[in-house]
Amino acid sequence: MSKGSKSRIKDQAKFNKGFDKIFTKEPDTSNLNIEWACYCEKINLIRSEYNLPSKIFTENDKIRFMEVNQ
Repeated sequence: MSKGSKSRIKDQAKFNKGFDKIFTKEPDTSNLNIEWACYCEKINLIRSEYNLPSKIFTENDKIRFMEVNQ
């Protein structure tokens, strides 16, 4: 049996996700949502240090954030 006769992919789902991420440039929305939550939390923390009300971000702000970070 030659080396090329057998598939070496152990986790097909992980392989497909990685392939799509590299070649189709599909955004990983779960990472963007985590990044968005951390961003909002940090902004609100800084605003609270200066006794400012917490900033409420709109859905358009979230879309703009996702466009910038792609």
